[in-house]
Amino acid sequence: MGIVDPNNSGAVTFQAFIDYMSRETTDTDTADQVIASFKILAGDKNFITAEELRRELPPDQAEYCIARMAPYTGPDAKPGALDYMSFSTALYGESDL
Repeated sequence: MGIVDPNNSGAVTFQAFIDYMSRETTDTDTADQVIASFKILAGDKNFITAEELRRELPPDQAEYCIARMAPYTGPDAKPGALDYMSFSTALYGESDL
């Protein structure tokens, strides 16, 4: 309430609410932003490896991703390649994975 009612009036104006919600939603990642981040970690490849995840992320986050990412099966796949694209879209409810 301190953010949307700084004068402690007990009321929140519509504009204060809109400003607050705009700030909150701007800070939220999207599947596309997460995919772009994984692509950077993967050195611009369409897949990432467990080794790259372990090198770039904190251990608990790396293991979470490794346990949940499907194998990557694209034409450029290498042994141990993981599909960060389907993982990211599933994470944000944008796929049935």
